[in-house]
Amino acid sequence: MDFEGRKIEASNLPELDSFDKSKVESALILSFDKLQKVTNNEMLLHAHFKQHESEGSKTKHSVHLKLSIPGVTSVASGSGWILVPVLQKALNVLERKTVESVKRH
Repeated sequence: MDFEGRKIEASNLPELDSFDKSKVESALILSFDKLQKVTNNEMLLHAHFKQHESEGSKTKHSVHLKLSIPGVTSVASGSGWILVPVLQKALNVLERKTVESVKRH
């Protein structure tokens, strides 16, 4: 995946069609850019994807996110049957946690 020079790492990303791949990529980039504006600091976003048991043609997905900023580390995770909404919900939680942490410091 091309994150256009942003410090985003994605590990164990499952095989996706081009539409879902672009949705995942744009969700990570959009969230990274939002957080970059809030923190105004060097940061690294790591997204770890995992596939679990299958039920017929359905596969359960989980996403674990970790955002590292000097002095602050935020984590969030989510799981569900459709990868893109799971990722988007986890990113929303990560954004809220990070904004709260930055405000406290």
